[in-house]
Amino acid sequence: MASKYILPCFRLKTGNRVKRVKDNECLAYRNELVEALDRAKGKLEGTWKALDPIVSKPEYQKYGEQLLDVLYTGGLLAPDGKLPTRGDLKLRTSYCVFKSHDELNALRIYEQLVMRLRRRHKHLDTVFEEHAQRYIRQLANFDMGARRRLGLLMALYLLDGQLNPRALLELGTNPANIDDGLAMEFMLLICGTLKRERGASFMLQVLKKSGLDHKIISFMPPMLRSDLYFRQVYQESDLNEVIEVHEERASLVLRKQLRQRLLDDFREKLPQLEIVMNVRQFQRERHMSDSEIIGIVWQTINETNASMKSRSSASPEQALRKLQIYAPLLNALCSTDSAQIALLMRLQEWCYEHHSLFKSFERLAVHLYRAGVLNEDAIVRWYEVDHIDKGKVAFLKQMHRFVRWLHSDTDASARVDYNSFMIHRQHVEPIYSDAVSTKLKFTKYN
Repeated sequence: MASKYILPCFRLKTGNRVKRVKDNECLAYRNELVEALDRAKGKLEGTWKALDPIVSKPEYQKYGEQLLDVLYTGGLLAPDGKLPTRGDLKLRTSYCVFKSHDELNALRIYEQLVMRLRRRHKHLDTVFEEHAQRYIRQLANFDMGARRRLGLLMALYLLDGQLNPRALLELGTNPANIDDGLAMEFMLLICGTLKRERGASFMLQVLKKSGLDHKIISFMPPMLRSDLYFRQVYQESDLNEVIEVHEERASLVLRKQLRQRLLDDFREKLPQLEIVMNVRQFQRERHMSDSEIIGIVWQTINETNASMKSRSSASPEQALRKLQIYAPLLNALCSTDSAQIALLMRLQEWCYEHHSLFKSFERLAVHLYRAGVLNEDAIVRWYEVDHIDKGKVAFLKQMHRFVRWLHSDTDASARVDYNSFMIHRQHVEPIYSDAVSTKLKFTKYN
């Protein structure tokens, strides 16, 4: 019996053939671009006229990233994203970003060329942003000169609005950029260029849009990441504005942490002595000043009572009861004149914002004086120099009699006579009679 004929099956390897065709097409595109750049010799108009007809070919419109690779590096990158060191290195051009002079005027030619190509050929817009992010992410693949030229080019993109500032966040996605200090170096170059070309306000605006204004210190190497080193590095680069933004953000974080800690302590009804110890420990660990601490404590005390936060419902009696409860805490924290002056400034602002307390500033300040929170020198210093503008005229007028009384002799009878005068004039409770009658060691301030 004759065997049946079996039709052999063949598997067509079309994938490899398509890949070879695509690679050959990409290489042909690369060759045409390199030849055009060599002919133009770095001239903007000549380069534009030479590249425009090549980029317009339909078969090349899917190679937008390859076009940008040639403009940046002079050729195609290796599969690992690095510059090739072997192979046919002749098929590269020296008229590119990485081979140009590391000056803005030289790099502006390529920035303007990319802008023209993007306006004329819309398919480049779909790959431009992602391509820029990839280069920022792969800084470690390039040498120092290439990184500097790339940073200047990205700064030009930001100056002309071609690049979204959030692309700078890609610096933090590659740990090698941070560990080797490349991200910090790149940001110093970007910030310095933006400040020189457009001013500090534009630079800070770009940082805010990018989201780096509160995390720029995270781009420093972990072993060197500290506020002291951050200040030193950015001061050397004349970027004091960035330091101010960082310190303001860091201060906000510290204020929030201390405020939450105080609220937790108040909620747990801890003894005020223990609260003072917690605050002092927090102050030492974060290197905060007394005036900063007292401002946060005062704000937190006001937040513990809902009626004190309302600008219309707070009454002088409620305010006095609140001060009486927290006087030991304030007394322990106001150990320096700067802290006491900061407390007076906070009290002035608070009475100005709460209309029901506007006429009670003197009464509250004298209560703090009687409780030992404020001393005579701090009150006089506030009265003459360190008051703020909010309600200045009214509050200084309220405190005038009390400050004059502080300047009076140490004779107790003189002060009692002044109390009698106040009682007769205002029918108020004698609030100065039990004040400590010690001689005022007043020093005139410049």
